[in-house]
Amino acid sequence: MIGIQVFNSPEKYVFFKDEVIEFNYNWLTQELGVDPDEITFIEDVWAGGGNLGPSIEYFIRGMEVGNMVFMQYKTFHDGSREELDIKVIDTGIGLERVAWLYNGSPTSYQDTFANAYEYMLKQMDMKCDEEIWAKFGPFSCTLNVDEAENMDKAWQDISDKIDVPVDKVKAAIQPIKDVYIILDHTRTILITISDGALPSNVGGGGNVRNILRRVFSIMKRNDWWDKFGMEGFLNIFELHKKDLEGIYGKFPEYKSFAEIIKVEYERWQTSDEESVKKLEKIIKQRKGNLTIDDWIVCMQSHGIPADKISEIVKAPIPQNLYLEISIRQEKTAKKAETILYNTLHLPETDNIYYKDHTVMKFDAKIVDVFANVL
Repeated sequence: MIGIQVFNSPEKYVFFKDEVIEFNYNWLTQELGVDPDEITFIEDVWAGGGNLGPSIEYFIRGMEVGNMVFMQYKTFHDGSREELDIKVIDTGIGLERVAWLYNGSPTSYQDTFANAYEYMLKQMDMKCDEEIWAKFGPFSCTLNVDEAENMDKAWQDISDKIDVPVDKVKAAIQPIKDVYIILDHTRTILITISDGALPSNVGGGGNVRNILRRVFSIMKRNDWWDKFGMEGFLNIFELHKKDLEGIYGKFPEYKSFAEIIKVEYERWQTSDEESVKKLEKIIKQRKGNLTIDDWIVCMQSHGIPADKISEIVKAPIPQNLYLEISIRQEKTAKKAETILYNTLHLPETDNIYYKDHTVMKFDAKIVDVFANVL
């Protein structure tokens, strides 16, 4: 993500809504050569951290490329708001999506994972129907589970619009979609483990383990694992490094990385058998009809990926599954109420640590006191 921020204070106005929208439009049309008729601007509202403001998202051929968030108001617990003294622009642009626009590829994945993508297709003797993907792309956003009430109808609508039979559309999209999932997840695993995270049952480590197990599950389900083997699978990570060299440079050697992946694979195979038994018990109790609660328990308590549950129960993943998980997490996580203070009048903090990190003692002065009162 490319982040561009602008801070407008009463003493110094830089630019705000009208100017930044014009800047982004000119960049898209003049610098990247995008046809203006392909750009869709959508106005929305963004709120968070006690701040609120309008946002403008821009889409090109069905994909959101960037957005411009304008932090304009301070919000209070009673729903009221007031103008911020410092108004902020927070522009976010998808770096990978810029490459997709510039290269004209059917999807950004082909540019982002160039070497790893080609390697996977070659190993599986698979080809991507780029003609269907190019037609499918502008309408892919209609398959958003948060918005599509009937997913089968959404697929059929896309089929009608691109004039390709729905079965042929799915046959072209689904396998390549799984390849993209594997590439996206394995790159995430490479970065997180290289940064010091380890697969585990809790916190961020739990996320690493879950997405790695989802990769194993997808590869097994599609009968792809035998075409790679462990060494071939580990080569995907090496090709990710090659694809990322232009941004990160050479990755430092991580001698135990391969062992971590191998151990996780062995644990997945062992625990998978135990988890499947628990799932089969639930299926028997429910007479084959799992509730949304059953899906969530099997995923979060027993560590079974949704793809695996779908395979065993012989039923599609509920369209609202991930939305329901997200809603429950939001209800569970109770954040402390944000107390907002106006600090505009305070002098800038002198970050002496960054001047001399060996300094262990210093003198400080209290310049103001804020009462912790709502």
